[in-house]
Amino acid sequence: MARVHVLPENLANRIAAGEVVERPASVVKELLENSIDAEATRIEVTLRDGGKNFIEVADNGCGMTEEDLVVAVQRFATSKIATEEDLDAIDSLGFRGEALPSIGVVSQMKITTRPADSPEGVAILMEGGEVTDMRAVGCPAGTTVAVANLFYNTPARRKFLATSATERGHCLDWISRLALAYPEIAFQVTHNEAVLFTSPGSGDMRSVLAAVYGSNTARHFLPLSLDAEGLRIHGFISGPQVTRANRHHQLFFVNRRFVRSRVLSHALSEGYGMLLPSGKQPLCVICLEIDSRQIDPNVHPTKIEVRFKASGEIHNLMQQAVEQALAEGGYRSLSQQPAQVERSEGDLLPTGRLQPLGPTVQGRVQRLRVNPFFDEVDEREAGLEVHAVPGGLAEEASLTPGPSPFRRGEGTEVPEPPEQPTPLPQADVTVLGQMNAKYILVQQEQDLLLVDQHRAAERVIFERLQAQPRRMARQLLAVPVTLELTAEQFAAVEQHQQLLAEAGFEVEPFGGNSYVVRSVPAQMGQKNPEPVLDGLITDLVQWQGTGDIDSQREELLATIACHSAIKAGQHLTEQEMIQLVTDLMQTQAPAICPHGDPIIVTIAGEQLDRKFERG
Repeated sequence: MARVHVLPENLANRIAAGEVVERPASVVKELLENSIDAEATRIEVTLRDGGKNFIEVADNGCGMTEEDLVVAVQRFATSKIATEEDLDAIDSLGFRGEALPSIGVVSQMKITTRPADSPEGVAILMEGGEVTDMRAVGCPAGTTVAVANLFYNTPARRKFLATSATERGHCLDWISRLALAYPEIAFQVTHNEAVLFTSPGSGDMRSVLAAVYGSNTARHFLPLSLDAEGLRIHGFISGPQVTRANRHHQLFFVNRRFVRSRVLSHALSEGYGMLLPSGKQPLCVICLEIDSRQIDPNVHPTKIEVRFKASGEIHNLMQQAVEQALAEGGYRSLSQQPAQVERSEGDLLPTGRLQPLGPTVQGRVQRLRVNPFFDEVDEREAGLEVHAVPGGLAEEASLTPGPSPFRRGEGTEVPEPPEQPTPLPQADVTVLGQMNAKYILVQQEQDLLLVDQHRAAERVIFERLQAQPRRMARQLLAVPVTLELTAEQFAAVEQHQQLLAEAGFEVEPFGGNSYVVRSVPAQMGQKNPEPVLDGLITDLVQWQGTGDIDSQREELLATIACHSAIKAGQHLTEQEMIQLVTDLMQTQAPAICPHGDPIIVTIAGEQLDRKFERG
């Protein structure tokens, strides 16, 4: 083993830079925070190739003198703190002198700056952490930092950057967060010469919400405000009808610094109570103003997590603020228990007891997962009557004859239904009932099978989609669906647009951060496409397709199947359960869902006999 030795300074600096600069979004975040701390009222961000090749942040803040600039590009230099006590009361967003040298070490960087009271500015050039030039220049008041060829001298790290669309989405995500926290600052973002985002800087947070989430979604946000001794809570929360599958869009700001906090997230959910659909999370932009001595911002190296000294009290006040906002919005009464939303968790069949539901199903059941298409109706035989709702979307269609809500586009091919796979070895199977609106109870000879209804349906849908030709049959929507997306969602759809088209989702840009959906897979039948697309796009944001195009297509089909399938908590009729089990047993792999999870738990008859002490 080699002897222990001290790394050269340039190598140590590159390693240290990795703690601050992970991707282009890290650079954007650090530079924006510097601009905000410099009291800028307007910030312009320019990106190329998702920020991988070029990032520029220009502000009209206080600027720096030549003396300050020379020091600012050195490690551990800052204007934000001076003594150890300052660490316990940090009111700024960042340490300018720590970010700039870290960025400069892994890029080619130019800083141009001028204080408003100075007749001329100064520019400094850095490459790989070394100052290569410095000179007086004419420039507007403020500071402009240009970063080119990020990670050019660390190719191993550059290789692991995502696509330009994904990196652009991450950059816009941070910009939108800061724009929401500082609505009095005007932001403008340009990517490859196209303006992607602007905020007016009027001080009205709702106008920024409209810029980030779209005007339709912003209309459903409710104002939130609560003042207590030593604490002020204000911002917006979404109405119960606007939810997401995860907490990514729950934005909390403590003294205007974006943080993650389990205390605040839990209080938010408690405030909604039973108003939230199962498995869904509300959106929020909530600001807390509190004495900085009452929080510990140094829990996490990037200060993205925070710890409160009086966490219990803050939890209660946050929950109270949410409840009050929902009450003022007409969603609940503060004098009564939260409005009850129909839940199916823990419910048995209406009779409270299990009974055989019908004819025996022939086949071999192993494990199941949910199929969203088990109740599909062939539109060529029965039309669907659709009731319009605001926004042009269709509600769940009733199964009464009427005009079809879908129309087939000219030239759209509808392939013949794929041949059914060879049936599995036969065995008598009887569907007994449904438990907790999650599991289908099935008797197979002497054994009891618990079938996960969601995973069963997912397996069925996945194989139906997989059996389609390269470009699947699709049905055009009579009323196209317009999606107002966040920056990250827009980037994900743009990146996977071709795969979505092959899967039957015809989507195209519709101005700003919007996409219009003109078709969905024919397999979806009468199912409302909006919730399926919402869940699918949320997953696409997190998903990075790897491997060849066939592997990516298969992974996308599994994701579509998951979001199209019936959910846990959905009551099924007798016929629906029988049909689902029948369809599952015709699949190639009834034991596991497309993601590899088990579908069935088997309780052997012998085990039951032993439990009841039968010989």
